[in-house]
Amino acid sequence: MKNLLLVIWVFLLATSCRTGGETVDKPVISVSIIPQQYFIEQLAGDLAEINVMIPPGASPATYEPTVSQLGKLHRSAVYMRIGFVGFERSWMDKITSVNPGMKIVDLSEGVEIIMEDAGEREDHHGDAHHGTDPHIWMSTINARIIARNIHNELLLLFPDEKESLLAMFDQFSLSLDSLHMAITNKLEGIENKKFMIYHPALTYYARDYGLEQFPLEIEGKTPSPAHLKQMIDLSIHHQISKILIQNQFDRKNAEVLAKETGSEIIQFDPLDLQWGEQMRYIAEQLNPSNQ
Repeated sequence: MKNLLLVIWVFLLATSCRTGGETVDKPVISVSIIPQQYFIEQLAGDLAEINVMIPPGASPATYEPTVSQLGKLHRSAVYMRIGFVGFERSWMDKITSVNPGMKIVDLSEGVEIIMEDAGEREDHHGDAHHGTDPHIWMSTINARIIARNIHNELLLLFPDEKESLLAMFDQFSLSLDSLHMAITNKLEGIENKKFMIYHPALTYYARDYGLEQFPLEIEGKTPSPAHLKQMIDLSIHHQISKILIQNQFDRKNAEVLAKETGSEIIQFDPLDLQWGEQMRYIAEQLNPSNQ
């Protein structure tokens, strides 16, 4: 905490003492996670510079912004938060203190949030749930709402680019419709709609396509031997053949489960820049027989 405040203070002091201002060619839009970069690039083209706070491979639970990111925050016109990830809950007050004039936009506005069974908690991946599932971007249905929220803000930020922004929005909307249809067709007629997953990042995805995920984590904690045994029994009972695990997580417990049940481990990345490809890849892995 003290180190962060010191970095902010030093940066702001250095900024205020410059004799000449830097020329900024593009407005800066700051976001929390990499998939947001993908959405904005589709909807804004090269009109804006995008500052992603959580870089590839970083943990949302422990990541601290760099001096460079603080600099981009200081000149950001807008911060588009994804909604409920732990990084935002922990850091938004500090982020806004760097640039009090920066507009904060919540891209989860209008999304039908899925409430979790357990109460407020924070897992080791940095998702402070507070009763909500934060992975709203893992849904083509939610993506339409997120895209609309981004588009509305871009119209305010670039009023002279209305025509091109509308064209990009329409094109992206069509691509989302096409992606949704492709996933629907891929999962149509899937024999077993149940799958195991280490960290429950596909709640919205499962909702959209009539699937059911069984997470190995318990309240964000590594499964105990007793719980792992329960998951093995459940997997055998429901004849579950797929175990999904994010690239960011240790495979050890998933490998134990796979060995005991003969299930296949599938790695995926919900924080990938190629969001659309990841969404399609998940469907292909869940039902590879439907070509």
